[in-house]
Amino acid sequence: MILINASNLYVGGGVQVAVSLLNEFTKSLFEFKAVVSPVVYDQLSIDTRVKCIIINQSPSKLFNFADRKKLDEIVKENNIKIVLTIFGPSYWSPKNVKHIVGFALPWLIFANHNLYAILNLKEKIKFLLLKYLQPYFYKKNADYIITESKAVSEKVQSLLHFDNQRVFTISNTLNDNFRYPALYDNSILDKLPIKNKDDFWLLTITHDYPHKNMKVIIRLLDKLPRKFKFITTLPESFKEELTEEKKERIITIGRVNNNQCPPLYNACDAMFLPTLLECFSASYLEALFMKKMVITSDRDFSRAVCDKHAFYFDPCDVDDICNKIKEASMLSTTEKQSFTESAFAHGNSFLTAQERAGKYIELLAHLR
Repeated sequence: MILINASNLYVGGGVQVAVSLLNEFTKSLFEFKAVVSPVVYDQLSIDTRVKCIIINQSPSKLFNFADRKKLDEIVKENNIKIVLTIFGPSYWSPKNVKHIVGFALPWLIFANHNLYAILNLKEKIKFLLLKYLQPYFYKKNADYIITESKAVSEKVQSLLHFDNQRVFTISNTLNDNFRYPALYDNSILDKLPIKNKDDFWLLTITHDYPHKNMKVIIRLLDKLPRKFKFITTLPESFKEELTEEKKERIITIGRVNNNQCPPLYNACDAMFLPTLLECFSASYLEALFMKKMVITSDRDFSRAVCDKHAFYFDPCDVDDICNKIKEASMLSTTEKQSFTESAFAHGNSFLTAQERAGKYIELLAHLR
């Protein structure tokens, strides 16, 4: 029996990858058991939930010995031979099994001087600790690694001193919920204000990790006309120190489920992602599929996904960001349609959710 571990995933893209994989595994009749966080469990299909055990607190918490012991018991009781931790690092060491761990920590493998410069003292100390601890636990607890791009795989081999027989690449993809409008949860739109005729809404679906560079939005408010507004999944606390006028231009709707994302794209004019570091952001594929313009950081990771189908800016240059946002907003209806149709076709060249799940199943069978 194979155990899928998504018990440590609570926020961000990792949750969506877990939900997609587990649902696709179930549809393919693949036999597995899963341990999941409450956040992941709530978004799973009814058929998938039957295969899952909820772990109420992340086993990654330093002193959560009880849940790590519970995981050991699940492995023993179910005669588990392989554990797939969807994203690590795993601070749990499953005994007498092959352990495959997903990797999506860009700050460990890419140059990050721009990120370090924007951190406060507490964040810098945490960052430096994680730079040591996270690779240590990957080397200690992972027999094999899965990444989402070949470039990341090469960097991981160098970081962890793993040979290429222990590091595999399976691309990220679009969650299948996007392809079926009947599954959309439009109730999320109740959290949005009335859109004025001339408004230009920029959508950012992300957790407020430092490397996502979300605070640049606050600086943009002083340079962009009032018609530009930011729709975000950030918490209300993100804008608590702003003036009322600025608060009205950043809409913070908090955490959303995957089936609430497509209606948000439909309501907005473009996807905006000023990130400093990524391994692979599914937000790009989502925007391409929903035929929304992508306005994002000019980095290798974004160009690897979007190619020529995005407006690129220097994420550390507020003036450049403003110029690219304005440029995108000034496209005529015909120009915008041509741009997004081409981007949609490009997005379809990536794996489907079913194909990605199939790649995982093939790998698990190979490693048995």
